[in-house]
Amino acid sequence: MGTVIGVNTGSVCFGLLCAFGFTLVLRQFPQSWMILRIAGFVYLGWLGIQSLRRAKTQPPASAARVAEGPAAAAGLTFRDFREGFITNVSNPALATFYFIVLPGFLPGTGSFARGVLMLTAVHVTIAATWHTVWAVAGGTLAPVLSSGRPRQVLDAASGIALIYLAVRFLV
Repeated sequence: MGTVIGVNTGSVCFGLLCAFGFTLVLRQFPQSWMILRIAGFVYLGWLGIQSLRRAKTQPPASAARVAEGPAAAAGLTFRDFREGFITNVSNPALATFYFIVLPGFLPGTGSFARGVLMLTAVHVTIAATWHTVWAVAGGTLAPVLSSGRPRQVLDAASGIALIYLAVRFLV
């Protein structure tokens, strides 16, 4: 659930930036898109490498969660929030959605900021609902997927997928 909150906080940040003029700044300084793409590449690549490393040397996940305390057992850790947030704010696809696609859905009349904030609220509500469903499903399957061979396979597959996405963001 910490990741759910972090990811959706990142979306809210993009919505606020779009509503209050950051889109105009991006149009004035197109090189900022390259900075965002490089940041996304570096962060996703780093996450992918970490997943591949965990796949090779996997400690028992249940012991790690116990060591982190009751908040970790409930799925509410700052690390999870931070990783979800950074993943979303360094995601060029999400930036493109908020800064290029979303304004195209606004009518020509009315407050631009209010329209962007309304669409952001709709997007975050739908996304948070799905993210929560996935988190609950993942929590339900955690005893099966959190240790041993299933965890190694999941970490390896995640690592490969994250590195692939990182390269796609850069290209």
